[in-house]
Amino acid sequence: MKKSELIHYRLQAMLREHHFNDLEYLGERESYKSGQLEHWYNIGGNEVPVDAIMELDSHDPDEES
Repeated sequence: MKKSELIHYRLQAMLREHHFNDLEYLGERESYKSGQLEHWYNIGGNEVPVDAIMELDSHDPDEES
């Protein structure tokens, strides 16, 4: 399994379990990075193919208190 597929599955799990104002799944289209059909997300107003996401870190604001 490709790293981009793992990131896609992780993002889908996050979207199922939580509500994000700045994260939205956009569907599949050709990636500018690889030229392959990839999953795209709107992250903070930027349309990004999943293969352009190098790593995915989580941040829980409740842990800051």
